[in-house]
Amino acid sequence: MPIPKKKYIQLKAMYDFQRKVQYNKEKLRKAVEVMLEEPDILFDDIWSRMKEDEMIEAPKDWVPQDDKLKIEGEEWATLKTTLV
Repeated sequence: MPIPKKKYIQLKAMYDFQRKVQYNKEKLRKAVEVMLEEPDILFDDIWSRMKEDEMIEAPKDWVPQDDKLKIEGEEWATLKTTLV
């Protein structure tokens, strides 16, 4: 279930950090999947070593795969851009 916009605005810093973490996890997973047939082992090892100061900010148009970190309305924005 997506984050209601009102709740997101109230807890923006917390949700932005969680989304930053998720963005970096998803980015790393994609890179690992390209390199290995069984990426989970390598992904978990690399992710456990990653420090917060090594993470990059998520782009404004990025939508997390995890529904619990989506902001209300992002599903439609993602669908809309894939249909165009």
